Amino acid sequence: MPSGRTLSLLGLSSFLFLVSIPGALAADALIVLLALLDGRRTRPPSASREVSRISSLGAVTEVTLSVTNEQDRALSLRLTDDLDPSLRRLPGSGGRDEWEEGFPVEVPARAVLRCHYNVRPRARGFLALGAIHLRTRSPWGLVWRRSSVEASDTLQVQPGVRDLLRDRSYAIQRRLRTPGPRRNRQWGDGREFESLRDYVEGDDPRTIDWKASAKRRKYVVRNYEAERSQNIILAIDAGRHMRERLPPVRAGETGGVWNAGASGWREVAPGDAQGGPLDRERMDYALGACMMLASRAQNFGDRIGVVVFDDRIRHISPPRRADPPSLARTLAEVETRLVEPNYPLALATLGRNFRKRSLVILFCDVIDGSVSRALIGSLARIGRAHLPLAIAIRNPALEAAAARPVEIAADAYERAAAEEMVQARATALQVMRQSGILVVDTPPGDTLVRTLDKYVEIKERGLL
Repeated sequence: MPSGRTLSLLGLSSFLFLVSIPGALAADALIVLLALLDGRRTRPPSASREVSRISSLGAVTEVTLSVTNEQDRALSLRLTDDLDPSLRRLPGSGGRDEWEEGFPVEVPARAVLRCHYNVRPRARGFLALGAIHLRTRSPWGLVWRRSSVEASDTLQVQPGVRDLLRDRSYAIQRRLRTPGPRRNRQWGDGREFESLRDYVEGDDPRTIDWKASAKRRKYVVRNYEAERSQNIILAIDAGRHMRERLPPVRAGETGGVWNAGASGWREVAPGDAQGGPLDRERMDYALGACMMLASRAQNFGDRIGVVVFDDRIRHISPPRRADPPSLARTLAEVETRLVEPNYPLALATLGRNFRKRSLVILFCDVIDGSVSRALIGSLARIGRAHLPLAIAIRNPALEAAAARPVEIAADAYERAAAEEMVQARATALQVMRQSGILVVDTPPGDTLVRTLDKYVEIKERGLL
């Protein structure tokens, strides 16, 4: 394509039409001929790309483009490459707009130039990085020669927890502490005796060791180590409610906009372009909790099984020793679908395939009445053989809409719809609890911590 220099020369030659039309045409022809010759002399350099094979949702990943100039002159060019729409370039060595237009670089003669930029995945799965595109300036600067280098790379984006752990590193580390390897079995409570320590305010009085307290003349409590090598089944709803995008809001916070006439949650100012926290699918909060559970279960020596379902069973794997990297590869391929989840099918399949008593952790949300009734009935049935735990991730924007002041008539309809959905959800969760089902009702940003807390509580109390 012609450069700005060529277009300027053609513009200047147009003034010759005022003096001599044949002269002007001859000048234009000469400029075009020189541009063609200059273009033929232009040899584009070679290029390649380096990128890690694995990343996690929301994590910053570096991409390196290498340009090799084997010529005896320096090259001026513009460089860019094709990215999956779910990969977002971050500001750094050139803003995103510069990369879209082609990032300008100067490659010395007989040299290799490496350009670096960062991307942030906005979706899980296998994301493609395609061809590298170059626009090389000709020796006389009359044309830009376009060329492309076929480069096919795939970035596997696994469930991420980094954004979900902001401001929570200490709390998470405390919950992930490895239990001590004691083996003095205390039969009857489903736990293992570990050690004695001084009583502190808040300890369960039932753990006081009265004999030891009498000897030491102060209250002493027994530390117990939870039962090991138990089965944990992660039952993951991949239906339409799990596709809803939610901000990382925690208890006491609000955020986002809920629209009763559209799809519900509407994403507002996600902030990911600056590396801030992402609005994520409800599924992503669930998968982040699954990854943290796997780390904790590995410390306990528990086994992890997985069932992923929507209106059919999408994946099922038997309980095996907790292996977070293997689980991450499995969960990277989980996709939500705009269908109603078939809870009776999923939980009946789980009951047939997993006979040993297990902690069944179901990640879901409950809004629709008929679906909620099917869920409650199915969980109650498997509760005869297993211990069911429902992790219900709520929509903070829906709750905000139910409490929003009414200013116009449309606000009243929206608030009424939101209130009805919030009440239906609260009723369904209450019925679950009355049916003996353990329930964790959590805002998105607290999903990891509250899920871990409940898991540890179940282990410490010997409920499984």
